[in-house]
Amino acid sequence: MRILLTTLNAKYIHINLAIRLLYELNYREQKELEWKEFTIKQDPDEIATHCSQFEIVAFSCYIWNITQTLEVAQRIKKLNPDTKILLGGPEVSYDWQDVISNDAIDFIITGEGEIPFKAFLDAYPNVENVLNVVSKKAQDIMCQSKTEMFDLTHYKDTNFYINDKPETLENKVLYIETSRGCPYKCEFCLASLDNKVRYLPMSNIKANLLYMMQHGKVIKFLDRTFNVKKDFTIEIFQFILDNYRPGNIFQFEITADILHPEIIQFIHDNVPNDLFRFEIGIQTVNQKANLEVSRKQNFDKTKRIIKILDYKVEMHLDLIVGMALDYFEDIKYSFEEVFKLYAPELQLGFLKFLKGTPVRYKAAQHGFVYDPNPPYQIIESNYLTRAELHQFEILENALEIYWNKDRARHTLRYVTENYSIFDFLLGLGTLFGDRRAFHKYKLNDVYETLSDYISAYYADDKILNELLAIDYYQFHNMKPKVMFLDELPKEARDEVIDNLGLDLRSAKYLILPLSFDFNIFETTLQIVHQSDVLVLRYKNLKRAEIVKNMTMAL
Repeated sequence: MRILLTTLNAKYIHINLAIRLLYELNYREQKELEWKEFTIKQDPDEIATHCSQFEIVAFSCYIWNITQTLEVAQRIKKLNPDTKILLGGPEVSYDWQDVISNDAIDFIITGEGEIPFKAFLDAYPNVENVLNVVSKKAQDIMCQSKTEMFDLTHYKDTNFYINDKPETLENKVLYIETSRGCPYKCEFCLASLDNKVRYLPMSNIKANLLYMMQHGKVIKFLDRTFNVKKDFTIEIFQFILDNYRPGNIFQFEITADILHPEIIQFIHDNVPNDLFRFEIGIQTVNQKANLEVSRKQNFDKTKRIIKILDYKVEMHLDLIVGMALDYFEDIKYSFEEVFKLYAPELQLGFLKFLKGTPVRYKAAQHGFVYDPNPPYQIIESNYLTRAELHQFEILENALEIYWNKDRARHTLRYVTENYSIFDFLLGLGTLFGDRRAFHKYKLNDVYETLSDYISAYYADDKILNELLAIDYYQFHNMKPKVMFLDELPKEARDEVIDNLGLDLRSAKYLILPLSFDFNIFETTLQIVHQSDVLVLRYKNLKRAEIVKNMTMAL
């Protein structure tokens, strides 16, 4: 009996940990068990052709792939009606009635997959009495549900990635879980349904982590709150420091306002700059909205921790638009307060009504209307109109294009210190969307739109124009077309080159006249007016280098 464990990943660089776990636990007894990954962008007929060769195909399902998975399942059935389709994963663990009614779907596993998947394979084809397996016979749907937690000590001697070709891991994001469950009860999150935090054996965590460091680059921890236990956190951090190799990057989801002082001190004393990335879900600074979804957060403490560590750790912050009791002005305030932290990435997400989450079942209380199809995103509520939500979508696009892609870092920091960054990005995004699609543009479109927006609404701000030019020139790795701000005249440029001893054989330089001290602005965000020059060096690196400490009076 040939059985395939598979999934459709969002991108090629992603991997699916679940099918690797199930394969590793079962392949010794199920000799014909195989696994293979696809992506949602692949030809569904190509995927179906491969899958139709198996007697059972088990798909791992999430909000980002369920639609494509169901389409592939239909095509598999057309090619081979005898192939049985089994679905598992968070997207089908709750409210699965509509999914099992699909003619192409034969079985569903709900909840954690380790126990029911093995029981399913052992009992097949007589699986009607297997706990947490949904099956159907004629018009009858059968399911016996029971909460069963898999004993994670069974992973003691398991290497999740041993069946991957080592050379394929280098350019992918590798995932590791050290625990399951979350101590918090945020009602928009599936993790809130499992409040008991269970840990994998430390020996297993370290063995797998070492293998991943040796063969991979970016390693992402799946724990919902990695820093719940101080001693555990420091032990893992120390193991990483003892074994990581150049190029490794480690990403953790943490709760900043409970970060223990000893962890903070450990990072200060031991962790190299930019080895760690912290993903911090702030979501909103509106305490009424937080309490409405059973969420606890001290934003002042969170902000303080971020500021203490951002010189060491790359911060990725999250906000959610659409929570109950969060009105337009509340979200604007949250955005501006969080933006002031200047994290390299700020994600502006929209409330999603995931199957199984309390917020989905309480939707009527707040007038929530949401898309019935994945990803179940908010459409309107008692607190936000459709038009207001559309404005936030415009803001999200502008944020992604200009800030998260690091194309206007200096410009936007200056705006934040002197104007409303919310109003600026919303207006900029509106102009951008009026001219072209947010997903289809050229790099010059980005800067030309920014220049036109500044000219229309901030024409008297000379500093803003100069910072736009710096962002434009710095973003390139080769000396670009002169735009927005002209270089010094040749005679003055030659004088700067001579005075600074610049080697024109090893690099190209661009020398800009400025009306303020750029070094002071970059370190303090303060504007000190004086006539200066700024030197940018192009050496085919990722972007131009701003030559530090080499500004000089004209």
